[in-house]
Amino acid sequence: MSDTQHYGVTVPHTTRARRSQEIDGVEYIFISKHLFETDVQNNKFIEYGEYKNNYYGTSIDSVRSVLAKNKVCLLDVQPHTVKHLRTLEFKPYVIFIKPPSIERLRETRKNAKVISSRDDQGAAKPFTEEDFQEMIKSAQIMESQYGHLFDKIIVNDDLTTAFKELKTTFDKLETETHWVPVSWLHS
Repeated sequence: MSDTQHYGVTVPHTTRARRSQEIDGVEYIFISKHLFETDVQNNKFIEYGEYKNNYYGTSIDSVRSVLAKNKVCLLDVQPHTVKHLRTLEFKPYVIFIKPPSIERLRETRKNAKVISSRDDQGAAKPFTEEDFQEMIKSAQIMESQYGHLFDKIIVNDDLTTAFKELKTTFDKLETETHWVPVSWLHS
């Protein structure tokens, strides 16, 4: 997946101020709050949200831009977004990366740090029992509500093994025949 000639990712949009080291169109596409809200009203985002009073989102055009370069577009989206991507235009292959059992989480992540949470000193903090329970609960909800949209489920029991399985899946997608919805065959 580090093959940048074959795989691509979208450049997200944001309304936050550009930092001095950032280049517009590289890390983010910086736009005004008014334009972002207009684009939301015009259904130009596949996914968006607000964080610290700034909007962030992935536009449909950013996905099209990756595809126009004849690259496989890799997306990490919320489950409810998948149903909007399952179209003739995008033809996604949806892989759900599922956490292992809670026992295995405790065993393998005991020394890992939560990246998105910060303590009062600004340092990453260790996972808590509540974090593990939330991972399992969220995964169960995702699988029960959206599992019918998943083409493959990979259990992230061991990072190296999960990555190899992901890479093998991508390789097979390039070389083997797969079932697709009949609606994708007729435009």
